[in-house]
Amino acid sequence: MMDKQFSYKAKDLRGETVTGTVTGQNRREAALVLQTRNLIVLEISEKKKSAEFLKKEFNIRIRSVTGNAVSRFCRQFHIMLDAGIPILKCLELIGAETENQGFAQDIFGVGQRIQSGASLSQAMSAYPRSFPSLVVFMVEAGEMSGNLNGILVKMAEHYDTEEKNRRQLQQTLFYPMILSIVFVLVLIFLITMVLPTFADMFTAMNAELPGPTWFLMGLSHGLSVGWPIVLLTLVGLIAGLILLVEIDAVANWRDWLSIKMPLIGILNHKRCLGRIATTLGMFLASGIDLLAALNRLEGVADNRYVKKELILLREKVANGKSLSQGLTESDVFPSLFCQLVAIGEVSGSLPVVLETLNLMYADEVRTRIQLLHTSLEPLIVLIFGGLVLFILAAIMLPVFDIYSAYSGM
Repeated sequence: MMDKQFSYKAKDLRGETVTGTVTGQNRREAALVLQTRNLIVLEISEKKKSAEFLKKEFNIRIRSVTGNAVSRFCRQFHIMLDAGIPILKCLELIGAETENQGFAQDIFGVGQRIQSGASLSQAMSAYPRSFPSLVVFMVEAGEMSGNLNGILVKMAEHYDTEEKNRRQLQQTLFYPMILSIVFVLVLIFLITMVLPTFADMFTAMNAELPGPTWFLMGLSHGLSVGWPIVLLTLVGLIAGLILLVEIDAVANWRDWLSIKMPLIGILNHKRCLGRIATTLGMFLASGIDLLAALNRLEGVADNRYVKKELILLREKVANGKSLSQGLTESDVFPSLFCQLVAIGEVSGSLPVVLETLNLMYADEVRTRIQLLHTSLEPLIVLIFGGLVLFILAAIMLPVFDIYSAYSGM
């Protein structure tokens, strides 16, 4: 027989009225569940699916909850638990103070699932848009080790760092992006507005045109006359690329390229290594054994290539290899990472070594973002400046030839 959901109103040991939902095969079984929680049942009734559907609020969210919101949630949760407030009350207070309505509804949903008998990590896993897999895994580790408070502090610090890096990267890319847009608009203006004016003059004078000028005139004519076809072609190419990168082989190659290419790739690689180090260190420090930690580690990697390497690493460790040996056989992990992990294994201080690696890579990420900031702007100016110079040269060369021919008469 399938369990049903029941709404209830009851009084706790302090005499306060509490409400919520509980599951059971019938009202009697649901009431017994509430009695085991030291609640005195006042009202209990079965929740009808039709009524639940009509009362449901639809919160459509285009994107998941930000790292900043997750960090704030973890920090508030830690402070309240440290003050001795029960988990359900913590969730109720945090949900009431959360501005993001979708996130607030999911926080209340976690509380309702806990009232129905789920653990905190199980309840959080039902809301992946609000609680990332890393948070769920770490909360589960905190429940297993009895160190939930410490885990919440580590999660708050982790997402604080991630959010700071993200904002710094956005600020670094903002000016080059605006610069690129301006340059593209200038190029389009030169090709579609300025060049046709000179093209009519060249045609009227039967001027002999060099190759670059012929190329740009053909491009200008194509954009002016066939811009709908060009636009549709671009849309088709973009749609085709989006579909293409969903193929596993292409997606793996894309993710491999995302950590191997210069500048951005190196930055992504360092961020990925830092996340792996800090996550594995937190798992091990929370009392989770190495194999179980590696089994959960693949769930926090958003890069398919890295995820595949982590799965292979877990299999190697399961087959008897040490962690450092398995890391050495993968091209994802540099030699310094492997050497320090080997030292941690020998000395029995692997969680401390992994935290040191995380701090080291966090510092390297900040340095790389600064390097990207200083190198990207001159590179964009050089590329687009060269294109503008090429267009101006293609326009002015025939003009100089015409001027020379007339002055020689």
